[in-house]
Formats: sequence, structure tokens, C-alpha cells
Amino acid sequence: MKNIKKGLLTLLLLLISVSFFYGIDLSFKFSGGQNYLRLDTINRTLQDWTKWQRENAHHNQWDIEGEPKKLHTCLDFVGEIMITLNSHFSVGLGSGIIYGELIDKKTEITVKKEGATEILAHPTKVNAYPFTFSGYFSLPLGEKFAIYLKSSIGILLAKYIHWEGMRILPEEEFEFYSSQIASAEGPLFEGGIGFIAEIDTHLRLFIESAARKARIKGFERETEEGKKGTLYFLEEHDPEIDFWQAQLQVLTEKPTGKKFRSVEEAVVDFSGFSVKIGIIIKF
Repeated sequence: MKNIKKGLLTLLLLLISVSFFYGIDLSFKFSGGQNYLRLDTINRTLQDWTKWQRENAHHNQWDIEGEPKKLHTCLDFVGEIMITLNSHFSVGLGSGIIYGELIDKKTEITVKKEGATEILAHPTKVNAYPFTFSGYFSLPLGEKFAIYLKSSIGILLAKYIHWEGMRILPEEEFEFYSSQIASAEGPLFEGGIGFIAEIDTHLRLFIESAARKARIKGFERETEEGKKGTLYFLEEHDPEIDFWQAQLQVLTEKPTGKKFRSVEEAVVDFSGFSVKIGIIIKF
């Protein structure tokens, strides 16, 4: 991945230099919108956390209510430097941020015990920073409009975070007793289509839809003891209620034993579909 980063930086400097010395059109492209991500592994663990809470409550004859949301919709912002090669082809280097979060209230479960009511929460967050090299092919639709096809390759710097917490009514603040934080980077591939409307010679508006493939693995974190931990996906057995719970855990060693199954390095799937609107400023 270090070679990819160096390559993208080299391309950026090359594009700016070529634009400066040869008078090629240089533009800045800014866009924002929503991204629907798969995040299947994360949503599976949220679902199993909910199921375990329900099974545990029923086993102890407690009342339970609440249904955490799934994490799919994220915000997506991108900035890009573009160089027009001719009337049909352009290239660009871009970066941005993808951000999605389930706050406390969206993951709350209420457990009513004798003499106490507990509110449990499993807030979860993902963010990622894409760095891409893109190629564009455009076709004019009259003097002021055009459509374009886009293809991109690059890397995605990703982070996954979740907490588990509880508060006992009437308390308002959660006490978080567990957290998992891990980072990784991996390749991404993207393709899309857009529509451009020219406002004047220096300003264009556009709308763009794109599909991304980015399955990221190798999530790691340094533990409090200074050791390197790896994010694992696993199923852990609770013999008291005979339930296998899917979990994401940062561990210094791959867990073994009869109480674990389906143990593997976690893959967080940032593949998905986005729709963004934005502006292109031409110099």
C-alpha cells in the first residue's frame, strides 16, 4: 500500500506540473451525498448482540424491548483535482471521507428487571478516507450539458469502532464497559456515471452515481499492553442459554477452543452505491 500512496502522490505532482507548463485545463471538483454500504459483518454482530440480549432476558424471565437499527447509510464527501486532456477525456486525483454512525439512541434495548430498568446500547461507527486516480469519458448533450462515465482505482484507509454500554434509570449517562477500535487499508475500485450542466465558462454543476468495491481486511490496533491486536470475526458459545453469538473482537492471538467457531480475520465490506451532487470549478 505504501507504493500505491507514493504512486498517487507522484501522479498528483505530475498532473499539476503538466497542467502548469503546457496550459492544460485544470479544474477542482467537489461533491457530497449519501453512500449505501454493505457492512454485512458489522450488521451481523449487531443482530446477534440483540438476539443474545433477548435470549438472556427470556432465560432470566425479564421483560425486554427495543430493536437496534442497521448501519448502511453513510455520508460521502469527495474533492478532486482534474485535468482535461481533450474534449472527451479527463483524469483526476481525489480524496474524501465516508462517515457512518449509529448513535446510542439508535441501538438502545430496554431490560426491565425486578427493582431496576437497564438501558443497553451498542453504538457503532465507521469512517474511511479514499484516495483515488480516476479517468473520465464525456459526451456532450448540446452546448451546455454532457454526460460522463467514470472509472477509479485507489486505496481506502478505514476505521471501525464500537462500544457497549449500560445505564440504569433514572441515570442519563451511559457507562461504557467494552470497546473495539481497529484500522486497516485496502484497494478500492469504482465506476460511475454523471450528468453535467454548465453555468458559465468557469462553473459547472453535476449529479453523479457510482458503485464501489472495497472489501477491507487486516484491521489492527495496538493494545494497552503495547501488543499488536488483530480484529477477528468469531462466534462465541454461551452454554447457559445455548447460543452462538457473532462478534468482532481485537485480540492479540487467534482464539481457539470449543467455545469458539468460525474464527477468521474480520473483513469489513465498504462496497456500496453512492449518489452525490457537486460543482466543478474550472481555471
